[in-house]
Amino acid sequence: MPQSKLLVSALVLILVLFGIAVYVFISPTWLQQPTPERRVVYAYRDAITGIDPSVEDDTGIMVLHLVYETLLRYDPATGTYQYVLAKEVRKIDDYTWRVVLRDAKFHDGSPVSAYDVRFSILRSKLLYDEKGLGAGYIWECLEDVEVVDAKTVNIKTKYPCDIRIMLAASYNAFIYSRKVLELSGVEDPLSEKLIEWFNSGNAIGSGPYKLEKYEPDKMVVLSKFKEWWGWEVINNPNAPDTVVIRIVEDPGEQERLLRTGYIDIASSVPRASIDTLRRGGYDVVVADTFHNFILMFNTRRWPTNTTEFRWAIAYAIPWDSIVDQALGGYGRKGSGLIPYGFLGYDPKWELHQDMEKARELLNSIGLLGKDVEISIVIVQGYEEEERFAVMLKNALASLGVNLRIEALPWEQVKERGSAVWSNPEEAPHLIMNDWWPTYIIPYDYFSLLECLEPEEGIINYWNWAGYCNKDFDELLSAAYEESLQDLEGSLHLYDEVQAIVFEDMPAVNLWDIQHVYLINPGKIRFRAGALNPLYTYVIFFQYIEVLK
Repeated sequence: MPQSKLLVSALVLILVLFGIAVYVFISPTWLQQPTPERRVVYAYRDAITGIDPSVEDDTGIMVLHLVYETLLRYDPATGTYQYVLAKEVRKIDDYTWRVVLRDAKFHDGSPVSAYDVRFSILRSKLLYDEKGLGAGYIWECLEDVEVVDAKTVNIKTKYPCDIRIMLAASYNAFIYSRKVLELSGVEDPLSEKLIEWFNSGNAIGSGPYKLEKYEPDKMVVLSKFKEWWGWEVINNPNAPDTVVIRIVEDPGEQERLLRTGYIDIASSVPRASIDTLRRGGYDVVVADTFHNFILMFNTRRWPTNTTEFRWAIAYAIPWDSIVDQALGGYGRKGSGLIPYGFLGYDPKWELHQDMEKARELLNSIGLLGKDVEISIVIVQGYEEEERFAVMLKNALASLGVNLRIEALPWEQVKERGSAVWSNPEEAPHLIMNDWWPTYIIPYDYFSLLECLEPEEGIINYWNWAGYCNKDFDELLSAAYEESLQDLEGSLHLYDEVQAIVFEDMPAVNLWDIQHVYLINPGKIRFRAGALNPLYTYVIFFQYIEVLK
């Protein structure tokens, strides 16, 4: 081949290769970078106690409401119900409610069906009825769940009952796939093996996030479920792709991790650091809650088995300085067992410190100046409880009552509290119990003092007071039944229930806490809907915006 043709061919080849290079490296499709992952790390202070959606009744709530969904959600701000998995809920007659499902998918891609609704609700009810597990008592008025078609159920009740209260409950109202039996290799829905399967980190819900990793005392990792029905509805393209919930018990460590950028949301920094962090550029999100802290008296052990002694302690409490000194200003003084903003709350039950009355009461039972020693158990690491205990200790010291303070991990606190039924002399005289609601009826808070039938082995293990009063139980039962039919109309009965508690003083609400979240405003923004006081400690991350 002539040399000139070789040169031309070489030149053509060079131009072709140059063109390819230009296309590869300059073409817009090659210039596009992968979309960076939107990741949020949230620090929570307590280990997750479980994630079986029909059994868990404690800290697992913060995971369950992201992985699973209820049929309805209650909005306390408006007093209305919001549709979640249901697109229609209507009353057919006094004993029947019809629920029509929206088109939604479980995390394996299968459709949410009426059969799954029936399975989920009945498992929750039966686990409680037959094994005493979970909060399935919310389904007490339920007769049956009848499948009408693949997207419709009729919920039958034993008596007239507003089933919406249960459909929007914070616990044990979750809908999940009946495939859990197949996946777990279990035939009996009530089997302990199925509970273990859930609590080993398995899940199949329909919520906005899928469970990827579950280490209950360390971290939980959730990933965005892209086929969730709600993304188009809420229109939040900046929602997190990944949510990491880190268990960080020490408030000081939460503050350090926030400052160094290892976490994006802190739930429990030291109260004294909040203003400093605010001045340092961090945003402070303050939320009213239905989360209260209740002081319970051991009514089965001397001297707290004496009403006058219990009232002496109640009068000694420095009520008007609790919020400022114990909570750093983030809370509200208690008034009755029902928290501020909850149906049935009334400020008339407020107490004030009166040391003179406390002395008179102690003198009336011959204990004034007798150097009595009593004990209190609080949750380790809860700075508000620790500060309160010291405040109470100082106040009681002036009455000749020595308060011994014992701080324990939450699981041990629960054991010591329930011991009032088996060994009241070993249970503490006083114990702190923080409580948040299961559903939007006042019964929830008074249920802590139900005696049930301990002589027949039916024990309320949350009744750490060991309190038994048949008049109280009967009136509470009547109030409960009335509230299921007419919530507003039942409030006068709950007022009578509170009057009994006030007279007997087996327990007293110290404060309704405000939850304080510290966030990096350059990265995180809370939208309306991210927090709801009925669903305590849940951050609905589908309403969180990741800005960078």
